[in-house]
Amino acid sequence: MNEITNVGLENEMDLILAHKQAMRLAELAGLSLSAQTTFATAVSEVSRYAIGRENHACLRLYVSDKAEKIKFIFAVLEDKRPEFVAAKDDGYIYAKRLVSNISISFSQGLNKTELSYRLPLHTRIDNIMVEKWRTNLNTDPAISPYEEIKRKNKQLIELADKLRESEQQYISLTNSLPIMIFTMNVEGMITYANQWLHSYSGATIEEINDKGWQHVAHADDLKNVLMQWEQSANDPDTIISPELRLKDVNTGEYRWHTGVSIPINNDDGTVRYRNTYMVDVHAQKMIEEAFKDNLQLKDAQSQLEEKVRLLNQSNEQLEQFAYVASHDLQEPLRKISFYSDILKRKYGQEFSGEAAIFFDNLINATGRMRSLIQDVLTYSTVRSDGFTMVDLNNVFEEVLYDLEIVIKEKQAQITIGTLPVILGNPRQLKQLFENLVSNGLKFSKQNAVPVIKISAQMLESEVVLSFEDEGIGFDEKYIGKMFSLFQRLHDRDKYTGTGIGLAICKKIVELHQGSISAQGQPDQGATFLITLPLLEQQVN
Repeated sequence: MNEITNVGLENEMDLILAHKQAMRLAELAGLSLSAQTTFATAVSEVSRYAIGRENHACLRLYVSDKAEKIKFIFAVLEDKRPEFVAAKDDGYIYAKRLVSNISISFSQGLNKTELSYRLPLHTRIDNIMVEKWRTNLNTDPAISPYEEIKRKNKQLIELADKLRESEQQYISLTNSLPIMIFTMNVEGMITYANQWLHSYSGATIEEINDKGWQHVAHADDLKNVLMQWEQSANDPDTIISPELRLKDVNTGEYRWHTGVSIPINNDDGTVRYRNTYMVDVHAQKMIEEAFKDNLQLKDAQSQLEEKVRLLNQSNEQLEQFAYVASHDLQEPLRKISFYSDILKRKYGQEFSGEAAIFFDNLINATGRMRSLIQDVLTYSTVRSDGFTMVDLNNVFEEVLYDLEIVIKEKQAQITIGTLPVILGNPRQLKQLFENLVSNGLKFSKQNAVPVIKISAQMLESEVVLSFEDEGIGFDEKYIGKMFSLFQRLHDRDKYTGTGIGLAICKKIVELHQGSISAQGQPDQGATFLITLPLLEQQVN
């Protein structure tokens, strides 16, 4: 089930709010007015005798999952009334006359009353619809000052809980990685460190801040690293790459580590603090030293095999961290974006002119960072595997389905010719076609209906796919950099994007042993040509 909203039942005003929310959910679900009234009345009746702070009562409203064939809306009342007996509860008895699907359960002092109402067969429920209902129920105009105050308190509590949860997720995530992660201000003081730093060095944050790194790092290496820090710590454009030996408190051995220190900047461009990541590369260093001395190669062979294993393990850890950094760490970013939007929508009018500008910059920067992380993740996970026979006509049907909303919004005209079946990766081909169609929609002329034509030309041993649009076009002198990473031909303020889309297209095409090119003129549209190989039997 998907929870839509909840109401704490402390007094009679909450009972009125519970009735309103139940009525509104039934309305959004497509029930008739009489059915709405029946469901809301039943909800009010089971809730009536549970109100009061001492009962810790809470009403939660749910809707069925998308996968369920028969769909319902649900109301679940949770309370801690010690004397509750369903057969003697007037509210439960009356509600049972209104709805047939009602049940009672008890667990560890908690009473749970659940009632449900079946929805019409044509009711459509998906993730977008569920989120829309949540928004409607939580943002509808308040019917009283009490409801407005209660809603704001609830939102503030939820926001605080979510931010606390995001922080705990970040801490748990960094603690689970077998690398050192710590944050330092420009004065070199550590403000956060994961558990690995203490587990490896035996030093706490306070001890390092008080005594420095002398008892942790090798003296021969520390001088150069401190010099790097003094020269570049305040430079907002410099990534510091320290390499030094750190002492393992468990063995007393100094092991080589390398890493990066990335600046996190303030709005005015100055460095706020630096996030530093250090990984053990001792195995790699030992291998390099072993190969320098051929006389000891035989004696060291068994050790080298172990060091190679450790090196591979270290590389896997680095790959794991790269994936986590661009995938799992999106969750805190999504939450920051989501709750920033809520704050702006609910309290944006209370911000002063300068504060509003700063808040808009925060929201815009968060959106760009999320898009950039997603595109980098997509680019890094494109590999030459999972090839099978793919009907490109079916691929385009999926693309048009995914882009249905923006196509309808722009009233775009898209024509597709007959396309062949080729050997390829269906997921990657879908990504390729979706990027190109999205470009055609995005870079359409202002106040003009986008027109996109897709066709296929069968040649002797290959097929040429053409994506032609009537958009703003481009100057062909930029073709050389169009398919490179982070290259943009248009102003970000007018056209969103990260400059990775066409680079992803090029990588996918090349993994399919093909090629991609483009033709265009300013204000005269653009044509992207993709050449892909055909199977021998298709040629014959």
